[in-house]
Amino acid sequence: MNTPRFKISASIPTAMAAAALAVSPMLPVAASAADPYIESDGTSGISTGYRMKGTSRLEVDFALTDVSDTSVWNECRVFGTDNTAYESTLQACLYATYTAANGNKYFRVRTKTSASSSRPTKYKSGVDTDRHTVVFDFPNAKMVFMTGGVTNSYAYSDGGTDKTVDAGVSFAGQEATMPLSLFGRWDNAQATKFQKGTQSSDGVTALCAKARIYGVKIYESDVLVRDFVPCLKDGVACFKDVVNGGFIIGENASAFTAGGDAQTFADDGYVSTVANADASGGMLYFDTGYLVSRNTAVALDCALAVNYSGSRLWHLFDSSGTRFGFNYNGSQGLRYNAFGASSYATTFSTAFPAPTDDKDVRRSFFIDNFNGVAAVVTSGFTNQTATFTTSSAGQNAKTMKLATAHDATASGNNWTPLKIYGCKIWESGTLVRDFVPYVDNGSAGLRDKLTGTFIASLRNSSDTTSSIAYGGNIEGEQDAYLAGAGTTGISTGYKMNGDSRLEVDFAIPDVSNTSDWNEGRIFGTDNSTYESTLQTCLYATYTAANGNKFFRLRTKTSASSSQPTKYKSGVDTARHTAVFDLPNAKMVFMTGGVTNSYGYSDGGADKTVDAGVSFVGQEATLPLSLFGRFSNAAGTSFANCSKARIYTVRIYESDALVHEFIPYSRDGVAGFYDTVTGGIISNGSSFSFGGVGQDHGQLKAYVSPTHAATVKSGSTVALTAYAPGASSYRWLMDGEPVAGGTDGTLNVTWARGGTRTENGHQHTYQAIAVFDFYGCARESEPSAAETVTSTFNPFTLIFK
Repeated sequence: MNTPRFKISASIPTAMAAAALAVSPMLPVAASAADPYIESDGTSGISTGYRMKGTSRLEVDFALTDVSDTSVWNECRVFGTDNTAYESTLQACLYATYTAANGNKYFRVRTKTSASSSRPTKYKSGVDTDRHTVVFDFPNAKMVFMTGGVTNSYAYSDGGTDKTVDAGVSFAGQEATMPLSLFGRWDNAQATKFQKGTQSSDGVTALCAKARIYGVKIYESDVLVRDFVPCLKDGVACFKDVVNGGFIIGENASAFTAGGDAQTFADDGYVSTVANADASGGMLYFDTGYLVSRNTAVALDCALAVNYSGSRLWHLFDSSGTRFGFNYNGSQGLRYNAFGASSYATTFSTAFPAPTDDKDVRRSFFIDNFNGVAAVVTSGFTNQTATFTTSSAGQNAKTMKLATAHDATASGNNWTPLKIYGCKIWESGTLVRDFVPYVDNGSAGLRDKLTGTFIASLRNSSDTTSSIAYGGNIEGEQDAYLAGAGTTGISTGYKMNGDSRLEVDFAIPDVSNTSDWNEGRIFGTDNSTYESTLQTCLYATYTAANGNKFFRLRTKTSASSSQPTKYKSGVDTARHTAVFDLPNAKMVFMTGGVTNSYGYSDGGADKTVDAGVSFVGQEATLPLSLFGRFSNAAGTSFANCSKARIYTVRIYESDALVHEFIPYSRDGVAGFYDTVTGGIISNGSSFSFGGVGQDHGQLKAYVSPTHAATVKSGSTVALTAYAPGASSYRWLMDGEPVAGGTDGTLNVTWARGGTRTENGHQHTYQAIAVFDFYGCARESEPSAAETVTSTFNPFTLIFK
C-alpha cells in the first residue's frame, strides 16, 4: 500500500507561468531605489525548498548591508550550507570571510561534491556593500562572481591561476541532501534551524548574514524552474516563486523586511482561527466530523497565525481514543500522537524552531496510521519523517477537530491560532475528504471538495463575539451585497407593471432565531391596504402550530381577490434568486441555478404558471420596496423589515433592462447603484456593504451619465464611475491613460483632437476599477465608453 502523497503548491495564471519560463538568465544591474529586495537583520534564514542538482544553474543577486564590523559579516552565509555534516552530498555556498592573521577580507564562493574530498573555492578580494551576482553553473562546472556585469578575477585556494572552470570536478548525477538556504546555513539535519552561533566542528562564529537579496533564479538544463521574487504576502516579507506560484518565508518572519518596489501578492486562500476575544490563543476551531481509524491518513496544511507564548499546549489537529494528531507543547516542542502507537512520539521536539519564531511559516503535518508514518513538510521539502507501530484498534470515539483538542472543551491554552490552507483525509489510501477554505454566503469556513459539505467554525463557549477571518485567493462567494439591519427598508422608486420581470438575488444570513426573519420581507408589499393594485413580495415565514418554515412568493392583481402563492419548504442561509415574470404569469424560485419544487397554497400541483391570472394593464400603486414592506400609503415608512443580504436587483420591461441595482458604498453612504441610470437609492445608516466585488472574474466599472455629455470652453463636466468594493479608479481617454479621478469622479475639460464633428471634438472616456483583494491589487475590465463632446463656442475663433 502506498503512502498518500501530498504537495504544497499555489497556481498562477498560465500566461504568467509562460512569461516566467521565457525569462532570460539573470543579468547583474546597478542597484536602484526601485529594485525590490528582501533584507535580513542577521538572525534568521529562508529555505527555498529546492535541492541543488548536477543539472542546476543557480543565480543569486545580492548585496551585504554592513561591512563595518567583521563580527557582523565574517563567515555569514549569503546562501548555502557547507563545512558541516548536514550537507555532505552537493555543497554550494557564498559567504564573506576575514583572516585575522593577515587582515585579508574576501568573498568566498565554495562548492563540493560527495565524490570530491577537496572544496573548490574562489575568492573575490575585498568585502563591500556593492551589488553582486553569483552563478553556480553545475552542468558546466563553473562558479562565476560578477559585479556590474563584469566577471571578477579569482584566485584559487590552491594558489592556481584565475579561472572560472573547476577542472576535474564533475557534478553529474549529484543531488543535495538539504534544500538551498538563503541568508544563512543550516544548523540541523532536518533543515528547520539556522546557525546563529559557534559551529562546533570548526569553532567559527557564523551568524546569519545581514544582506539584501534582489532575486534568485534556478535553471535545470537551461529551463527556468524557480524564480524567487521579493514581495509582501499579507504584510510579511518573503519571496514568491513566479514559476510555480508558491511562497518561501523565513524561519522567523520578523527578521526580514521588503524594500524597493516590492510587489504585494495575495496569499493562497486561508481561514484564520485567531479570535477577536483572544488573539494570542485563538478561540475558534473546526470539527471535520470524521472519525479516525487505524486506516486513516491526514495532512493538515497550515501556519501559526501568531507566535507562541507562555506555557500553552496548542493542538494543530486532534482526535480521541489513544489520541491522533500534532501539537505544540511548551516544554516538549512539536510532537505527534499516533493513534494506536505504543507511546507518544517526541521525535520532532528538537528538530523545529520554537513556535516563538514560527509565525506564518507554512507547513503540512502528516500522519498515516496504516503505514505508521508521520512527517512534516516545509516549502515542499520534507523536514523530518518518523515511523511508528500501529495497533489493531478500531475507530476513535470522537471526531477529529482542527485547531483545538479533540473534545473542544479544554482550557483556553488548547485553542490554536492557525491559518488553515486545507486538510486532506485518506481512508485505506483513498481520498475521502478534501477541505479547502471557502466563503459561503459571506461567511468563511471549510468546504469538502468531494462532497460539497460546508463546515463553519465553532467557538469556545466563553467567546460570543468572534467570527472566522479569512484572506488570500479564497474560493467561494465574495460578491458584494447590501445587508439590512432589520429596522427599515429602501424604496426603488420603480412601480411594477404588467410588463415587468423582476429578479432578486438574495440570502438570509442567520436563520437560528425566528424572531429575526419570520415575516421579514426581502422585497415588496402585500397583505395590506397600502398596495391594492399589483402586489409582488417575497418573505420567509414560520408557523408556530406545526413548526413549518417556508420561503413564500406571493402576488396579486386588482382583478383577483386571491393571492397566488408559492412556497419553498425550509428556511436556510443559502443564496437564492426569486423571479417575478409578470408578462408570462410566472413566479420562480431558484437555488444554484436550479428551479426549486413548489407547492401551491391551494394544494395544487407544482407549477410555474399561475393559471387564470393576467397582469396585462396592471400597475402598482406603490414603488417596489427592498428589505421591508411599506406601512403607510405614502410609501415613506416600513414594517416587517428583514436582515437579508441582497446581491443584485434587476428589472426588465419587454426583456429590456430598465434598472440594475448593485450594492453601493461610498463616503459613508450605503445603498444601491443603478447601473442603467447612474442613480443611487439609500435610506440612512441602517444598511451595511459586504463582500469584495461584483461577479468574481467579471469585475466591471459603470460610468454615469450614460448619455452623451457636452462641455464648453472654460467649463467642465463630471463623469462618475462606480464598481462595488473598488478602492480606486483609473481613467482612459480615447484608450489612453489620463490623470485624475482616482476617487471615481473625473472632471473633463474642453479638449481638441478626438473625432471632429459638426458640434465639436468628441472623446471617449472609460473607467477601470482597482480592487484590493486582501492586499493584492486587481483591476476590472474597462467600462463602457462614455462620449464627451467639446462643443464649439460661437464667441471663440477657432482656427481650422
